[in-house]
Amino acid sequence: MGGVVTAPVCRDAVIVIPGIMGSELVDAETGDVLWGLSPRSYLRFWTSGGGLERLQVTDQEREGKTGRIRAKGLLRFPVASPIFGGFEPYTRLVAAIRHSLVHSDALCEFAYDWRLPVAFNAARLGDAVEAHLRRWRMHRMGSKDASVVLVAHSMGGLVARCFTGTTDGAPAVRQTVTLGTPFFGAVKAAYLLNAGRGAPVPLPRARLRELALTLPGVHDLLPSYRCVDDAGGRPLTPADVADLGGDGELADASFAMQRTLAKLGTDGLRTVVGVEQPTMQSMRLVRGVVVPQRHLVEEGVRTDHRGDGTVYVEAALGGVEPVSYLPQSHAGLARAPEAIAAVVAVLTRQRLGPPMGATGAGLDAPDLAIVGEPCEVRITAPDDAVPSCRVVDADTGEQVAAPVPVRRDGQLLVTMRMSAPGVYRVEVKTGGYSAVTALIMALPPGGAHDGSR
Repeated sequence: MGGVVTAPVCRDAVIVIPGIMGSELVDAETGDVLWGLSPRSYLRFWTSGGGLERLQVTDQEREGKTGRIRAKGLLRFPVASPIFGGFEPYTRLVAAIRHSLVHSDALCEFAYDWRLPVAFNAARLGDAVEAHLRRWRMHRMGSKDASVVLVAHSMGGLVARCFTGTTDGAPAVRQTVTLGTPFFGAVKAAYLLNAGRGAPVPLPRARLRELALTLPGVHDLLPSYRCVDDAGGRPLTPADVADLGGDGELADASFAMQRTLAKLGTDGLRTVVGVEQPTMQSMRLVRGVVVPQRHLVEEGVRTDHRGDGTVYVEAALGGVEPVSYLPQSHAGLARAPEAIAAVVAVLTRQRLGPPMGATGAGLDAPDLAIVGEPCEVRITAPDDAVPSCRVVDADTGEQVAAPVPVRRDGQLLVTMRMSAPGVYRVEVKTGGYSAVTALIMALPPGGAHDGSR
């Protein structure tokens, strides 16, 4: 018998919530784009400092007088960022979700001002959920018993959990799907607030630190687990954060928020977790300086759990068995085909089989490079694997190099030289998984460092 074969679809409303720095921000009065520019624009942004001052959170904003800056939409271009390693747009994820819905009107993109506290944005998300669900239930393709599914990347997962766990909006949400969410925070946030303190530092890192020190959103990502590697391990404290140059008051509010989230149940939570990437997991505090460690000390034993390069595995699990473990970077999770397939499977209530192929690769890439100088990337892969590598201009999508990985001193290395300033995506592929990716900002020679920091 013949007939049309259709794929399963989701009949609920869906809201996509980006991670930190994943929403375009504009000046509410002038409409000037403050964040979300084209990749090449960020070279001037991080080295000249132009526009950064306008992104800093003011005393008035900390007191609740917001509205000076408005979130316009989700990222449309790759974003260069020191330390964080860049941010990818959500175009592929949104397109795949839209294709899996009974009607495109069931999709809502929730852009938010990621500079502000998670709790503040959770309240804004509550307004968006109520309005979007009401519209969808009245839609000709909707139904009066439709629910909401939240799909969140990185810090967006904290916003979603704060909304479902601390407001009365939880009954409207069928499921929350997170990709690389730091449920217990990330050591990289503490490193960012302290990076380069008391020593010469590349200008982009210095500029980012100046901005981050004012942002409640960054402080909300501070690690709340036993991440300080002394006397068997202990949690970071607000006093530690203040000693490191951060804001102790913001840190205290962050840890209080994370304690609240840690008490929540896990019903309706599904997670996608990045693995295999070298990841900061703990830290030593040496005379006011963060020294990141790529391991945890557990009962006197150092264990390298790895993660997605930003969030270590246990911090991203959320207390549930994940839908998928994926050898991919933190930014790459939002655009990797395997992660997108996992999200769609949850939306359409399908079971996702295990991915085919060999063990995936790990990628350890610098955040910054200097034009014309060697830039070295380390790859972790099985001894019998033969990874391929290519370098793509993130602005144009054109391949600019295909360096060959070589084994040296027991390590698999790729050496490349960027020929012009810009933002480049390094892609390394092995086995049956999609390529692991990292964004690198290439700076012109000279003027890349600020010796006063």
